[in-house]
Amino acid sequence: MASGNSLLNVPSFPEASQLSGQDTWQVFKDCVKLNVQVRGLGGYLDGSIPKPTSATYIYTAQSASPADSLFPSPGEWNQHKRMVASIVFLNCTNPIGIGIDHGDTAHKTWQYLIKKYEAKDKQCIHIADTLLCQHKFDPESTTMEEHKKKMKNLLKQLHNLGGTCNDHQFRMIVIASMLEAWKDYVLNVPGLFSSEAFTYLHRLYLDKVGCTGNGDNDYIKKKVAALVAQYLAMHAASTSSPNAKCERLTCVNPVCPTKVGHTIDRCWAKGGGAEGKAPKSWHDKYGTKASSSDTASLIDIYIGSMYSPKKPDDGLLMPF
Repeated sequence: MASGNSLLNVPSFPEASQLSGQDTWQVFKDCVKLNVQVRGLGGYLDGSIPKPTSATYIYTAQSASPADSLFPSPGEWNQHKRMVASIVFLNCTNPIGIGIDHGDTAHKTWQYLIKKYEAKDKQCIHIADTLLCQHKFDPESTTMEEHKKKMKNLLKQLHNLGGTCNDHQFRMIVIASMLEAWKDYVLNVPGLFSSEAFTYLHRLYLDKVGCTGNGDNDYIKKKVAALVAQYLAMHAASTSSPNAKCERLTCVNPVCPTKVGHTIDRCWAKGGGAEGKAPKSWHDKYGTKASSSDTASLIDIYIGSMYSPKKPDDGLLMPF
């Protein structure tokens, strides 16, 4: 943003913040209000500083009044009024098309824009909300990263129209946008925020669809590993609770050759919590099978753990 300390410098907003229509109104509105307020000219935008007249203004031998003075001289009032009007007018991509006149006062122009863009057309909000909720991910025509951008753009469009959707609601909409075939993998997505949901879904996409390798993939895998580990730790704590009823322990590690008698946190097979700690006799008997390269991913281990036997009232809360 080009601006300076001088009151006469008219700031030029970034292109994305200039008023071009309904989609950019909210960000344009915020930029105008902040730039006007920092210059002490808010009264010229909201109309709280009336125009002084020669009959009411008392000319005194004093220096120029401050910008936020409620009693400016007629000359100062005109200068400040035009400054605020310029901030609004010059940061509209097509002011004539929008319907504003450079000769109008800043207050008149501002009230016109508020009436024009803040009517909150319920039909437009409903359409934007429907587009967001009904958008589905198609791995054959788009990547998960492109789907993420599309969903965020639809959310931004809804907000710009005056609609509401918090991060928790957006997270649920994102999860619901996945394929029906992935239903079992998105029933319990770890994390609390939409950003964590996207991280998990990106890793799921890499597992199910695959893609060309790049540096970001390892980062995504590590992030998902941390989320899955959080759940598995909670699961392990619940199964080892001293208050738990006696029951037959079952390991949910997909590659474990001996499922009964222990949990995944004590599993000696690859992917288990005690991987590599098996005695020699166990390794001689199951080593090849337990360390097979054809192992399930962290996603599969996570999904398997959700279906492990446990008490219905053990108090385990899924991390979502």
